[in-house]
Amino acid sequence: MELFKKLFVFSTLIMGITLVACSDNNTDKTDSSYSNSKNSNKVLAIGVTTTLEDAGLLTELVNAFQQKYEITVKPIVAGSGQIHKLLEQGDLDLAITHDPAGEKNLVDKGIIKQRIPLMQNDFVIVGLKTDPAHIKLSLTPDEALKKIINVNALFVSRGDNSGTHQMEQGWWQKTNRYPDEQYYLKTGTGMGTTLNVAAERNAYTFVDRATWTNFANKQKLALLFEDSELMPNIYSLLIKNEAPLQEKVILWRDWISEGQGHQIILNYRINGQSLFFKAR
Repeated sequence: MELFKKLFVFSTLIMGITLVACSDNNTDKTDSSYSNSKNSNKVLAIGVTTTLEDAGLLTELVNAFQQKYEITVKPIVAGSGQIHKLLEQGDLDLAITHDPAGEKNLVDKGIIKQRIPLMQNDFVIVGLKTDPAHIKLSLTPDEALKKIINVNALFVSRGDNSGTHQMEQGWWQKTNRYPDEQYYLKTGTGMGTTLNVAAERNAYTFVDRATWTNFANKQKLALLFEDSELMPNIYSLLIKNEAPLQEKVILWRDWISEGQGHQIILNYRINGQSLFFKAR
């Protein structure tokens, strides 16, 4: 009888230890599952130049990607220069910008491990329909800018280190001349706001073709100079070195560079006009 009691106590202890062990194992699995769930819900932070938002394309891309993969995308919209700073600071997972020189600099620094040309269109110069500087007859952008200086016409610049601003600055440098300060207005803002200022002040400005086509507040402004060969606007996808959300970054990369996202870009139209083409 005494032996039976001892065996019963021993078996009870063993069962208790087993139950505790099973409970601990279950807890570990639950925590791991919860941790994975939390990781899967992390937001994909994508830096995007303002021109894609102003053109209306950004919303279509984000909505389509989120619907397909159920991954939350948080676009950080700013000029290319600011986006590049955010990449260096580690605040973004990847980005789309249109500043080739700035992008090359990030590659050289090792911040970006992959730069994929996505699409392109071009920059144009817009101004008053009456074209007081007669830039419509110009053969090159620097000739157009010289004419603007010669008649002291107002020029509005983004002045924000964006891709558009860099293109504009490159052509001012080629003229070897700059407008007097009173005729050169820096907005320090995105393309849409800069166009609004140009429309209100009857001024000339540089703008990407997609934003210009989608811009509703043209007032007395008109497209006056264009040359797609001299003023190309190339957008590239920038993949960070050691991006934190690598799996999601790869999904976005493949989707937008060769999948459904790329088709959305190429098929995007405003009033029947195609705005983006394959990068050359």
